[in-house]
Amino acid sequence: MSLQSALAFTLPAEGGFVDNPLDSGGATMHGVTQTVYDRYRLSIGELNQSVRLISDDEVQHIYSEMYWTPAHCPDLSERVGICHFDWAVNHGVSGAIETLQGVIGVTQDGIFGQMTANAVQAMDESTLIVDYLDARAAWYKQRVVNDPSQSVFLTDWLNRVQTLREYLATLEAAQ
Repeated sequence: MSLQSALAFTLPAEGGFVDNPLDSGGATMHGVTQTVYDRYRLSIGELNQSVRLISDDEVQHIYSEMYWTPAHCPDLSERVGICHFDWAVNHGVSGAIETLQGVIGVTQDGIFGQMTANAVQAMDESTLIVDYLDARAAWYKQRVVNDPSQSVFLTDWLNRVQTLREYLATLEAAQ
């Protein structure tokens, strides 16, 4: 599995430039927040600039080095890896790992270790995906309960989960 197969879903889902004042992520371009972009630019010795100016190569590098690899997506099957990557982009790497750990029934510490890897391998892939996406939808709903100002995003969040279900089903059918 490659990062490209995951980006085929995530980049269109993230879209272009967004700066909704109700979104705690702030300004984003292709799902990369200004904060993440600033950290990346600093790490490569470049000056900060508006995330609107992010290049395709920078997007690829950020997603590879800050999400894909740290979330252990290459260690997962294609469909689980895509599902996990998209949540890591949307919820952070440790948050995505904690969600995955909750679904597979291991300690939710946000660290992808051997116990997590073994539990993922032991679980039926289709069941894991359904449970993972259900957990993601439940998280969004709870977010709105905790912070009603976020209700403006709920329909789009739940639609993204459903669209991801459909995308992963098409990949399964193609196998």
